[in-house]
Amino acid sequence: MAFNNVARNYPDRLRSPRLQSNSENSSIFAVAIGIDHYTAEGIPNLQGAVNDARAFEKFLVEDLHIPGRNIALLTDKSATHIGILSLIRSHLRDNPDILDRREATIFFFFAGHGSRVEAPEGVIAPDGQIEVICPVDERTTNGAREEVVHAIPDYVLGRVLGEIAEKGSEIIVILDCCHSGGMDRDTESARTVISDARSIPLDQDHQYWECKSDAVPYRRRSQVSYVLLAACGADEKARELKSSDGTYGGRFTTTLIPLMQQAPLEHTTWTELISSREFQDLKGQSAHCVGVRCNWPILNSKHPRTRPRSVLLTPQKRPRASKEANSSQGFRVEMGTLEGVLPATEFRAYNPKGDFLCTFFVQTVEVDHTILVGKEMPPVDIPRWSRAVASNWKSPPLLVYTPLEFAHTASLFPSTSAACSPKFAQAASLEEAHMIVRNEGDEIIIAPSTSEMLSCGRGTRFPVGNPMHLPEAIAGIAHFEYLFACCNKVDRLEGIELEMHRLQGEYPRCKPDPSIGHDRNVVSNGEVQLVSEKGAKYGFEIRNTSSEDLFPYLFYLDPQTFTIEQWYSPAGAPLQSGGIVTLGMGSDRAFEFALSPGELSSSGFLKLFVTDEYIELGRIQQIVSPLDERFEGIAGRLRPLHESLDFGSMRWDVLTVALTVAAESDGNIPKN
Repeated sequence: MAFNNVARNYPDRLRSPRLQSNSENSSIFAVAIGIDHYTAEGIPNLQGAVNDARAFEKFLVEDLHIPGRNIALLTDKSATHIGILSLIRSHLRDNPDILDRREATIFFFFAGHGSRVEAPEGVIAPDGQIEVICPVDERTTNGAREEVVHAIPDYVLGRVLGEIAEKGSEIIVILDCCHSGGMDRDTESARTVISDARSIPLDQDHQYWECKSDAVPYRRRSQVSYVLLAACGADEKARELKSSDGTYGGRFTTTLIPLMQQAPLEHTTWTELISSREFQDLKGQSAHCVGVRCNWPILNSKHPRTRPRSVLLTPQKRPRASKEANSSQGFRVEMGTLEGVLPATEFRAYNPKGDFLCTFFVQTVEVDHTILVGKEMPPVDIPRWSRAVASNWKSPPLLVYTPLEFAHTASLFPSTSAACSPKFAQAASLEEAHMIVRNEGDEIIIAPSTSEMLSCGRGTRFPVGNPMHLPEAIAGIAHFEYLFACCNKVDRLEGIELEMHRLQGEYPRCKPDPSIGHDRNVVSNGEVQLVSEKGAKYGFEIRNTSSEDLFPYLFYLDPQTFTIEQWYSPAGAPLQSGGIVTLGMGSDRAFEFALSPGELSSSGFLKLFVTDEYIELGRIQQIVSPLDERFEGIAGRLRPLHESLDFGSMRWDVLTVALTVAAESDGNIPKN
């Protein structure tokens, strides 16, 4: 993004007012649960879970100014199995006060015991284990029939919250509990408890999914999602601590709430918050967040980020408590060669209010981050939560060929300052062009630039409602085509397989149909051909057949809208050698590949990246179509198709599968 556009756009975004102390934010609703004293013998009591829930409620009311009626609190005896699920439905799903679901943000906070237990028969789960949260009455008997009360499984909680997300609400799930081999939140000494050996009946809570669609349309996959913040890793313990005033609380919650009080939440992401140094100091407890929208602003997460990506400035050396960091020291930003940062790229820094601070220059650049340094004398103080935007990529422009009669030359090739690199330059010939753009009447036509894209159409047509949007639209399309065409030809990393299955059975017992495809797999020679069928369910398996642990990332690329959506992220945990990851099975709802009314066919591409080290690849997503005038920027600099994706010393590879869905009347597509 050019310097003048950054100076215009970014401060406006930072200056968006935080929730005012004299007004209520009625679009946020929450359920907060804390359990210290469990009913059944054998489950140890906790000391800080109720305090955590009350502290979270207090934060919502006093800091975010949420009306008290929007928050429901359950503690100890009231936090039963039935009570928790009933409250989610009454307060979050069916609440008449939630007037506009598209603008609503829903928090679900739980502090207490969590565990992993044996999956019910027929439920596909990693290592045969499912994650559960433990209500206060777990292991007790309920009712005249003396039925045992079980924990709440992930597939039940996910189905209930997913139903709310489908209505348009944004779901934020915060779990300050352990979900490894035992139900632990310990204070200095370990308090390991063996999980209840009795398996959970599959028909428990069946009313939450029976007679409802158990498949999500693939084009809505990124819209039906929620952010999960977990206090620790699967094999770690969520710990409690005693504060100076003698009260107890979870280490995760007592760290999270002060950070949320300090950070400008309108443009701070959950990933940035969880990556703060305070969480890094929680030894033996790896807090993490997962979800499609982890990299969207916390208080603006209902709206995809479309402007140039701003990045948090993190000092390389922790400043003294009495002084701010300053521009003479190195600052780390989570943007590297993956986004196209070059050694000459320049960044502009802004404080949390949106005021310009200084210009930073690249000191070193790696695949996922860059170290910046300023050169102002005297040095400029950099307050915490300051951010930076790439103001000048210092890279060659993308060459665009336009015919002489092209009507929007001034919009596509505007005059820019000599100090800034332009996005586009006019190509002298078709042969040297990276993209070809022309117009027919009120339509812009962008010709495909790869042979694979030719199979999707002779070109992309869209009306020019606003010629000023043309550069951003072409930039988004160029970003799509670059990622679509990228491949690795040097030091390849092989050993990851992607299988797609037609499923049989009902949620959460969906499993591959052995009679469909070759050995259950409908992928054949890098292609999938499906007949549109409402209600047909599909799932995926990612297999690591190599001898080393690897990190897989699955994306869906739609050449009709030029969107890029991430369907799977390893979230920092590798897929072990010989391991399998499933999507659309178990607690994850199945995929439905059906055409819209009147649509004859649709083509897209599954792109599976794999690396030998973890990297946050979700930043390459493009959720909003560049053809939509709300689209205002791409994730990084524009790069021509021939430029390799730079992973540095990291080994990587990529697998592409073409997917076609056609109407049943099309005789070219066999029915599975």
